[in-house]
Amino acid sequence: MTTDSVAQTERFDHWAHEMSKLFTGLDARPIARTPFHGQAASDDLGLLHLSSISAGPLRVRRTARMIAQHEEDHYKVALQTSGICAIEQDGVCSTLGPGDIAICDTSRPYSFTYDNDFRTVLMLFPRPMLPLHPDALRDLTARRISADAGVAAVVGPFLQSLSEQIRDCADPTAGSLVDGAVSLVTALVTESLARSAPQLPQDAMMLRIRTHIENRLSDPDLTPDSIATAHGISRRYLFKLFAAQDLTVAGWIRMRRLERCARDLANAAAPEQPISTVAARWGLLDCRHFSRLFKSAYGETPRDFRRRALAGREGS
Repeated sequence: MTTDSVAQTERFDHWAHEMSKLFTGLDARPIARTPFHGQAASDDLGLLHLSSISAGPLRVRRTARMIAQHEEDHYKVALQTSGICAIEQDGVCSTLGPGDIAICDTSRPYSFTYDNDFRTVLMLFPRPMLPLHPDALRDLTARRISADAGVAAVVGPFLQSLSEQIRDCADPTAGSLVDGAVSLVTALVTESLARSAPQLPQDAMMLRIRTHIENRLSDPDLTPDSIATAHGISRRYLFKLFAAQDLTVAGWIRMRRLERCARDLANAAAPEQPISTVAARWGLLDCRHFSRLFKSAYGETPRDFRRRALAGREGS
């Protein structure tokens, strides 16, 4: 999308309208009297949404009213590639320069202000994909993460490259790229939190347990007992760790398995693969039980979900 072919007096309105299609529940305002200009390229990779944006001075904000009207629970990872951005959430204000990264939680108000021409890469993904409780990230959101060293030095170039090559990514590789992107962001968040404050033992244990679960979702024998044994803790303590984050062990495993199944069902490279095979791949061996779980979570049967997802790809 570009404003080049739009009359100067209508450019920003055109831009705001098109951006509202990509990012629901956002308010954009120009902050300069000069004619506005903007370009954006956006695409989906599984459950990830990536956008590469370059534009003139503007301010984007998400208010409490907008959140109430357009509910979504996502994390937004912003990579500043040129220009300066002032980011704010929960009273925390940071300035991002080229190469810097910041994370926002879209379930709470935030704003991005660009006083001059800029370029940025944005990645959105559902909050449950990050194996950390949202409360653990409150001290990190809207804070500048320098890309000079550590994990950020890897995440920045990865996001930049992914945003440039996403249209050339074949469907069979999409799942691996999604997993890689989320794993890198998880590592970035974990490292940043460790630097800002010592990690509590229970938080470190919870992260190890969630990583353990993530790596064994395909195992039908993944149970609370097997998880507790693998980490040398009691079943009771395992339940206590999850309860502290308003979760259950079984509920977390079920949610992550269903998300993997949904990703595979939307894979255009394997449209004829039996649904029972997809479910079994992620440890759900009872097809009827899987169908009930899936419909409860997604509001439609696996077959209808696949049909709609693939139809959407064909039409895009």
